[in-house]
Amino acid sequence: MKTSTAWLIARPRTSAGRTRALLVAGGAATGGGLLMTAAGVLRVPGQTFEYAADGSYTSFSTGEYSALAVQAGLRPGLLTGILLLVLPSLALTWQAVTTGSARRAAVHEGLRLSGAGPADLRRVAVLEPAVAGVAGGLLAGPVYLLLWLLLHVAAPPSARLLPGLSPWDAASWLVVVVLTALVAGAAGAYAATPRARRPVRAWPRLLTVAAGVAAFIAVVTSPRDLDQRALETTLNCVALTVLALGLLSTGALWVNSRATRLARSGTAVDVLAAGGLRTLAGPAGRTAGTTCVAGLTLGVAGSLTGALLGPDLSLAENVPALVLTCTAALLAVLAAMTAMALAATDDLVTTSRAVASTAALGAEPAVLEQVQRRRLAVVTTGPLVAGTALGGLYGLLDQSLTAVAGALLTIGLSVLLARAITAAVLRVLRPRIARAAAPSWLRVA
Repeated sequence: MKTSTAWLIARPRTSAGRTRALLVAGGAATGGGLLMTAAGVLRVPGQTFEYAADGSYTSFSTGEYSALAVQAGLRPGLLTGILLLVLPSLALTWQAVTTGSARRAAVHEGLRLSGAGPADLRRVAVLEPAVAGVAGGLLAGPVYLLLWLLLHVAAPPSARLLPGLSPWDAASWLVVVVLTALVAGAAGAYAATPRARRPVRAWPRLLTVAAGVAAFIAVVTSPRDLDQRALETTLNCVALTVLALGLLSTGALWVNSRATRLARSGTAVDVLAAGGLRTLAGPAGRTAGTTCVAGLTLGVAGSLTGALLGPDLSLAENVPALVLTCTAALLAVLAAMTAMALAATDDLVTTSRAVASTAALGAEPAVLEQVQRRRLAVVTTGPLVAGTALGGLYGLLDQSLTAVAGALLTIGLSVLLARAITAAVLRVLRPRIARAAAPSWLRVA
């Protein structure tokens, strides 16, 4: 099969396909722009030291940049925050790539029956997300330019985080375009590869989460040593990465356990919700993992905001850090809401016949909405609150009273936020539920 033929088959034709491609491009553009920002921070000239004969030293800096980007002990923390911003973007991109897996499997089965080989199917699966990844990589340049205007041109010298534009920015842009295309294409091929359903092995995933939590607690509670701040921040970044990967992999465990408990309750709404969760355990687990990672980002952002508002720190000098943490929290919430809407819409399209059958047997529209609300609550409330609590450990274990207050306030707000996300997504789904319950879905020919 030629590449042009594969693209004619793979290109998005429906509104859902175009929306999925736009989300993949948007997530890739955001993540790529943030990666270019991290590369720009590395080009900021650091502090220089002048050592005396007695072993003491004096540090010097140009004064043109924020201490977050200049000091060797604080720069890893800034890079950690930027990489923390990338996590929601990557999670949203993965959710968008995997949306519509049932329809994609049906298309691939039709192509296979028409004579397409495994290599042809793989090419079709790779092309759509790869093209969207290229578009996102190209848009990463304007995203970085916008960040550069905010963090270099508009910012005062004491708050600048980025250097002036240089040919290295163009080189990093090219690297980002290639990287987003490769990653998006690989994700599309992985999502389209058929796999036999096997029991989820819980222990490796739970051990990953436990290792991440233990490492995170060890780094936060370790004595503060100014000479080792760079190493501590790097270890903190590694601990957060391990914890985020573990949380992403445990979404299916949470969904299966909650489905089992709902099935035992005996009520009609809970039993129907449990059946839907078991049928779509994969997409629901990915959504729960994405929401949990968003909660982790939200918890860390809340704790850092409380710590930066402490009386011992200057608010003017920490404006860039406050903007960074608040942006991380906003991206986390947007990623959680978008992932929920994508998964719920895909759920309704996949199970439209089952929803129509339930309505034909006498289920009222209010009952169908309650079933969807229960499913949404399973993948929203628990994961979001748990992730926020884990991220809030940064503030709860800190010596700063404002950091503890910020963590507790963020955990409380996450409960309200989970309910608000569920209500908002359900409001969007209400007309789709009515369409899915139409008798026309019961036709067999």
